[in-house]
Amino acid sequence: MSQLSRSIAGLALAVAMGLTVLSTLAGAVPLLYAGLAAWLAGFLLWRSVPRRTRIQSLVLMAIGVAGLAVPAAQGIAVDWRHAISGNAALLAMLAAVSFLRLITAPAGDAETAPRGGQSLWRTLLGVHLFGAVVNLSTVFIMARRMARDERLSRRQYEVLVKGFSAAAFWSPFFAAMAAALTYAPGARLPVLVGYGGALAVMALVLVLLQARRGGTADFVGYPMNPAALWLPALLAVMILAAHAVWPTVSILGLIALLAPTVTALTLFVRRHSPGLALSRHVREGLPAMRAELVLFLSAGVTAAGLASLVNAYEPALPFAGFGAPQASLLLLVLVGAAVVGIHPVIGVAAAAAIVEPLAPDPDLLASVFLAAWGIGVAASPLSGLNLAMQGSYGLRAGEILRWNAPFALTMLMLASALFWLHPAG
Repeated sequence: MSQLSRSIAGLALAVAMGLTVLSTLAGAVPLLYAGLAAWLAGFLLWRSVPRRTRIQSLVLMAIGVAGLAVPAAQGIAVDWRHAISGNAALLAMLAAVSFLRLITAPAGDAETAPRGGQSLWRTLLGVHLFGAVVNLSTVFIMARRMARDERLSRRQYEVLVKGFSAAAFWSPFFAAMAAALTYAPGARLPVLVGYGGALAVMALVLVLLQARRGGTADFVGYPMNPAALWLPALLAVMILAAHAVWPTVSILGLIALLAPTVTALTLFVRRHSPGLALSRHVREGLPAMRAELVLFLSAGVTAAGLASLVNAYEPALPFAGFGAPQASLLLLVLVGAAVVGIHPVIGVAAAAAIVEPLAPDPDLLASVFLAAWGIGVAASPLSGLNLAMQGSYGLRAGEILRWNAPFALTMLMLASALFWLHPAG
């Protein structure tokens, strides 16, 4: 792929961000235009997407197109625009959050890698908090520093992967939260952060207890720089405060506006050539999210197709409502799908369309999506995170599944228990 194509794709994603802000916050333009810009970027980047992702995306789009075509062939009206714009706000938020990497990184100093129990919990907390903002790159930055002879110990692997994936339970900067807000419209961010935060604390405590077995004196951790977290923390407070004042404001649109704005202002104050840094990120950083872009676009088509089928034919479901038992069952199904290699966004999109006739409480449904995303990413040897760890550090799929199974089962039980405490449970 030429540099020109990548640059145009990056510019198209930046335009999609701007159009999403204008659509969701100002109502100035239809969200369809943002979707068209995102699809242009996906088309330009298609050939550079990994083959496995392309095949998965083609299957998803075929399912979605069939779901739209069958009712349309029988004269039933379908909203084809939703297939284009369904995940536009989600993708705009992911693109916006990627700008935060320019001002936030878990950069360790030149000190010798710390050891011992204190290093263990500091590394766990660090990968969780930095991962909640910077996302996946945090794990690899820290893993490279912690590895010895390109190998990670079991405890190092578990601290990094499980500590990071637990951020999916609550972080407003994660794709999990964007998907939850997209596919459970009406869900309230403070409620989701509260539920997910409680689940994340349980997960971190569980990881810490498991990692401390057998002693911690030989644990090699990461030298953290917690001072770098104040800007993302300020941004998170701004988002929650804005949502408290204007409850109907679009969280995805708000993040799409604030994340690049805060990044640009910070770069300007630091005098780090903000124009150059931002333009480079548009040209190089945004196109780097090509796999997520293509997968999320195709998942939007699938969701639109399934929703059309459900609306047209109203299939009978074995439940009359959606409470804690149904939420627990759906969580189990979504995590099981993730373990066998189905990306969480696919499961979330499909589940949202199928359970829609039950009129589920949006907070409860979104909480299921968050829990499934965090547990599934950690547990599945076929998740993007675990595949990358296998390729970089000589880990095997079988041992990853064996190491993560007890954690996943425990988290499934804890998440299900929290569903019963939910007002809609």
